[in-house]
Amino acid sequence: MARQPQAQPSPSPVEPVTTAAGPPAFEAGGILTINLDAIHSNYRTVAGRVLPGECAAVVKADAYGCGIDQVTATLNRAGCRTFFVAHLAEARRVRAISPESTIYVLNGFSSALGPGFAETSARPVINSSVELAEWDHFVTSTGWTGGAALHVDTGMNRLGLTVEEAAAVAMRIETENHGIALLMSHLACADRPNHPLNDTQIRQFRELRSLFRGIPSSLANSSGVFLDSSTYCNLVRPGIALYGGNPIPSRPNPMRPVVELKSRILQVRIVPKGATVGYGGTWTAKRPSRIATIAIGYADGIPRAAAATEGV
Repeated sequence: MARQPQAQPSPSPVEPVTTAAGPPAFEAGGILTINLDAIHSNYRTVAGRVLPGECAAVVKADAYGCGIDQVTATLNRAGCRTFFVAHLAEARRVRAISPESTIYVLNGFSSALGPGFAETSARPVINSSVELAEWDHFVTSTGWTGGAALHVDTGMNRLGLTVEEAAAVAMRIETENHGIALLMSHLACADRPNHPLNDTQIRQFRELRSLFRGIPSSLANSSGVFLDSSTYCNLVRPGIALYGGNPIPSRPNPMRPVVELKSRILQVRIVPKGATVGYGGTWTAKRPSRIATIAIGYADGIPRAAAATEGV
């Protein structure tokens, strides 16, 4: 399948990208188009919503599969100056494109990674007390002053120090130089505005912020930005919304679509009522039906689990 990052005309033009991956379009079974102008527009929408706070961008996982190099360049032109990536290899790619940006690495820190963080001038997101101990040793032994984020788990139960561990760190912050440049947590249910966990997490994070006075903080993900302004803090971290995902599923999507997939139709045929289609005969026509076979499938990332099991 060919993949073509593409910019469309807009009031805020983005430098067009003409490179493409895969075979020529006329040879490809499908064409995946990434609209960089839509990413530019989506970033500006979110950034404008949270002013005067700062809007970062999450470009992990190859910018959600949209191409980290092209997306970073687009976001840089849109005014983004803080990026979140998954690991150091991604941080290096962002650094090459945005030399002056602040880059946080979500996958954490270990002593073996220390030299890489210093070389890339990237900041680890500290996700546990063990990582914090390794980070403290690295800072003390090398004198590195690049900074790190302290991630606290307020209810996601995924990564982060416990609230109690973070409070203990806060008690020592004035006497021990941890180099913490950002305090952050992650909302678990922001896409459901009435979920009680939202209020619990917001309240816990507000209390934590009071313990880390003078240190910038970040709570809102894509859905958090559209929850309410109590989540904004100093920095928001949209991810999926930048790529066209709806951050508020119960309402119309405020973001522009970014990804378009087209495929060639190989054949159209009529099947009678009661005929089965596909491996295992999992789909049965409930009436005479016209079906099309297209030129993409499992090898292009279409999961077999997406196969229909009910007739229509």
